[in-house]
Amino acid sequence: MAQGLEVVGPELVGRETELAEIEACLNGTAAGTAHTLVVSGDPGIGKTALVRQACASMASKVLVLSGAGLPLASVNIPFLALRSAFRGVSPPVGISSPTFGKSVDIPQDEVVSIDAWLTELCRIRPVVLVVDDLQWTDQGTLDVLMYLIAGPADRHLSILTTLRSGTLGDGHPLRRWLADILRMPRTSQLTLGPLDYPSTGTQMALVLGAEPHQSLVREVFTHTAGNAYLNQLLLGGLRPDSRHLPGRLPTDLRSAVLRSWGGLSADAREATQVLAVAGHPTPARDLEVVMHHGGRRYDASAGLREAADAGITECEPNGLHWWFHHPLIAEVLEQGLDGQQRRDWNAVFAAHEERRLGDGASDFASLAALAHHHDVAGHTAEAFEWTLRASTAALEAGGAGDTVPLLRRALALQGRLGHDGQEREVLLMKLRGAADVAGAIEDELEVVEELLVEFDAADRPLDVAELMVRRAHLRFSTGREFLVRSPMTMAVQLASADAESWQYAFALAELAHVELWESDPAAEGHAAEALAVAEKSENPRALSYALTANVMAAVLGGRDAAEGRRMAARAVESAAQARDFWAMVHATLWQANATEAWTSQAFADLMRAGRNNFVALGAPHAYIAKMAAEEAGSYMAIGRWKECSQALRVALGSDPGIMGDVGVRLTAARLALWQGRMHEAQAHLARAEELYEQKSEFLNLEFDAVRAEVYLATGDPAAAYASALNGANPDHLSPTMCEWLIPLAARSLADRIQSASDQGHPTADLLALTADLVERFPHTLQDFGLETELYAAQVKAFDQLYRAEVGRARCSPENGQHWIRAADACRVATVRWEETYCCWRAVEALLLRGHSQRGLATSLLRRGLSLADELQARPIQASLNELATRARIPTTLPSVEESVGRSSELPGLTAREREILGYVIAGRTYGEIARSLVISEKTVSSHISNMLRKTGTANRLDLSRFATRRGSDRATRDHTD
Repeated sequence: MAQGLEVVGPELVGRETELAEIEACLNGTAAGTAHTLVVSGDPGIGKTALVRQACASMASKVLVLSGAGLPLASVNIPFLALRSAFRGVSPPVGISSPTFGKSVDIPQDEVVSIDAWLTELCRIRPVVLVVDDLQWTDQGTLDVLMYLIAGPADRHLSILTTLRSGTLGDGHPLRRWLADILRMPRTSQLTLGPLDYPSTGTQMALVLGAEPHQSLVREVFTHTAGNAYLNQLLLGGLRPDSRHLPGRLPTDLRSAVLRSWGGLSADAREATQVLAVAGHPTPARDLEVVMHHGGRRYDASAGLREAADAGITECEPNGLHWWFHHPLIAEVLEQGLDGQQRRDWNAVFAAHEERRLGDGASDFASLAALAHHHDVAGHTAEAFEWTLRASTAALEAGGAGDTVPLLRRALALQGRLGHDGQEREVLLMKLRGAADVAGAIEDELEVVEELLVEFDAADRPLDVAELMVRRAHLRFSTGREFLVRSPMTMAVQLASADAESWQYAFALAELAHVELWESDPAAEGHAAEALAVAEKSENPRALSYALTANVMAAVLGGRDAAEGRRMAARAVESAAQARDFWAMVHATLWQANATEAWTSQAFADLMRAGRNNFVALGAPHAYIAKMAAEEAGSYMAIGRWKECSQALRVALGSDPGIMGDVGVRLTAARLALWQGRMHEAQAHLARAEELYEQKSEFLNLEFDAVRAEVYLATGDPAAAYASALNGANPDHLSPTMCEWLIPLAARSLADRIQSASDQGHPTADLLALTADLVERFPHTLQDFGLETELYAAQVKAFDQLYRAEVGRARCSPENGQHWIRAADACRVATVRWEETYCCWRAVEALLLRGHSQRGLATSLLRRGLSLADELQARPIQASLNELATRARIPTTLPSVEESVGRSSELPGLTAREREILGYVIAGRTYGEIARSLVISEKTVSSHISNMLRKTGTANRLDLSRFATRRGSDRATRDHTD
């Protein structure tokens, strides 16, 4: 996964902040400050894994002694955690190893002996004492730990303990102990919460070995609430390409969830099962009413309190409502009932809830629960009625996402009841509206398809025209099909029945949209007509699409960009007014296209501002994710990888939908491959390709360029060449990242030629392919649209990169200079990943040409390393370091500031000569000095020649040594005086 999708270790995800906190504690101990940290959290939340990871990261600095408490019922082993922690540790000379008797009590002198033993260990090496599952340790262990915690502040000792939340009843002795130690200095508590949505997806990818479907991530997160252990159990036996969880939970998971429940009394078990049937937080008195229907009296409160002591239930802050500590418990308990038990209990709940709610109920959760009770009990008519009421309440409460499944259930119930078609149409229209508001694009598409089957185009031409255009949008957004002409043409024909209608303007605008992608000259006229009709109709939705079509025409036609930006701003406002977020995404993107190339800071900032606008309007996350994906792509292109990672995390903060997810995956694949996470890059690309049925056909996405980059990074240049040329299709508008395609094709040929030469294989056929490539594509591809100064610089940079790759393929003697020009052009164009790559290739070419190019190679190597370090471009960093080692070029140099001080020790130098001497001592080349001081290399050379003459030294190396020696002699004299 992308670093946004953050992976801390092989199995630990989403714990960067907590890991840093523990490592800070351990670093403090290594420096001589004792500290105690209690890590608490729910069972399975990842406490032990977190502590292990932190200790492993510090293994070279500390000695880790690790033990754990165990839930032993039939035997009692005093000091078990400490025994296991100290076992196998060689004692310091003259100090006896700690001994533990059979008694749970330990003599005071033995406690002192343990403390002294640890103190001696700490003098040899910092010690970390880990006690896992503190809740199962005995009182003697707690006493020893208390004594150790109260020990010397400057001892190199950390004590890390883990503690399960929800397992300490009111009278548990650990409560008092914990309160006492937390009042001590250098003692703190870290509460570990569940994984968030993106981290759950990351963990699932690690468990499954592939990027999971978002539908599966959503279901798992809903079930487990981010519990890492339960995530693993829930995924047991699932295929990597699974889209949904099975109907019944895995046996191992049920066993894990029910482990504590099985130890409850019979009344407590029944009370919790009835609470599970309730389906939502419920007062104990309501449970008692339901449980009394058989004539037996129950004390539900007592049973729920017993379950709470076992960490199964918890009472809400209002002190009335009870629910489960984890949502999976309710599901497991309900599944444990047989069919008749479930029907009977649900029938009793349905009757009770109807009496309780009456006719004035508006809480959609309660209404939905009542509908569910009737449905499970087999009361279809009542279930239908209450489901409709629940869906209305959910929509009024702003819960469109909750409304969609309720209306789906209502449609299914209506089908079972056999109601008329008119009622079905009303339900379908409600469902479509709810899906639109919720951003549930797949659900809306399904409903639109159903409505198109049921509507008669002859009777309702305007409705059918609107549905046809919307279906095209939804098919586009779900990756089924790029925008095509035929449905738009048919929609225009149908809507022409009323050529002044907003539907006609809407259809005509989207016909122009498709025609513009196809470079059809009729597009401009259709866009202008659509705008005229939309203006008269005063429909904001149609107006937004018409305005955006005209913006596209202006930008693609190279006309007035300022007017395009003004129209785009109106289009965004109109889309917001209509709350058509598809139109708003469309308009916002073309507003940015009318401003600057997408590979720019300006474009990225516009995407971020647009995303914030969507958030302020309460847009569905699918559209926010789409904006975040575009933002991430722009930041990635210009090397702002941290901002890219943040935007990716925003997109994946909830289910991004297919529309946002595919963009996220392509950008995440690029970030991963440039930073050296090749398996992650391949997984992201595979997920993107899985999401979209068509790939290269989607010209707004960079499938072919990213494919080529991934293939090159993973050692398959032949596949990279095929992918690059597949995207370079002259029959349509160029796709996103078209500028990359031809340089990538040339790079793949150069890689293959270099590999063949190294192995002594013939290269004639590959050189012929290179010649053919140059003949077909004399220059890199250029996207249609706005010509800005920055974009012109980027096209020039990729053209230089193309020329350098061709030179590498042909082993050109001037190739080093080609790469230098390409690196400089990339720097001007702000494509920083490519600049780093060009520096590497330049150094490689220069060093292969001999020692005469060493100074220039050294300068470029340091430039490349500095940039690679900033970008965390690990593969290029490794390649540059390897070149530096082979050429014996130092990569770490003293700072210029430190060196300037040494230059002041030499008498007879001018101020400028002292300044330049500081750079010489710091090991900078002529070129680096010239660029830093904004002077020519010739001037630098002249000053250095003067200094060689004044000091009697032969060259720069002698000059540097002479100045350094004089500085050291002066420092020695000052110290002696």
